[in-house]
Amino acid sequence: MHNRWLRLAEFAVWTAGATVAVVATAAVPSLLFGSGLLTLKYVLFVVGVLLFGLGSFAIQPESPAQLRPEQSPSDRGATTRIPRPRQFSTEGTDEFGVEARLEELPPMRGRLPFDDRVGRDAKLFVTSLLVLAVSAALEFVVGV
Repeated sequence: MHNRWLRLAEFAVWTAGATVAVVATAAVPSLLFGSGLLTLKYVLFVVGVLLFGLGSFAIQPESPAQLRPEQSPSDRGATTRIPRPRQFSTEGTDEFGVEARLEELPPMRGRLPFDDRVGRDAKLFVTSLLVLAVSAALEFVVGV
């Protein structure tokens, strides 16, 4: 299978798995201690908005380096590029144990190296959209 399709498959499996995990985690207390699906809908909405905020900050590209005047008297008028660090990111150099287990599922079966996968920042953003879609489905489709 082509590397692009493996990346897409891994992206879909990761985001679907994360969405199912969020919905299942929110469903247990909502059904036990809340008013059922109504509480679940509200919890998913709040969690989805929070994930959306984190994901939208995480997918922002790094800002271009700012030009600042050099303070040295010998280099009057010279400028130096000082890069600003990213504010927030979920990227890392190591894969999580869950990611390793997801990589063993079909169709990947360990054929896609960690460095070739879609970044966690994009996955987090799409997961937030899927969680919000489940909340909207509870509102508009189920009628909760």
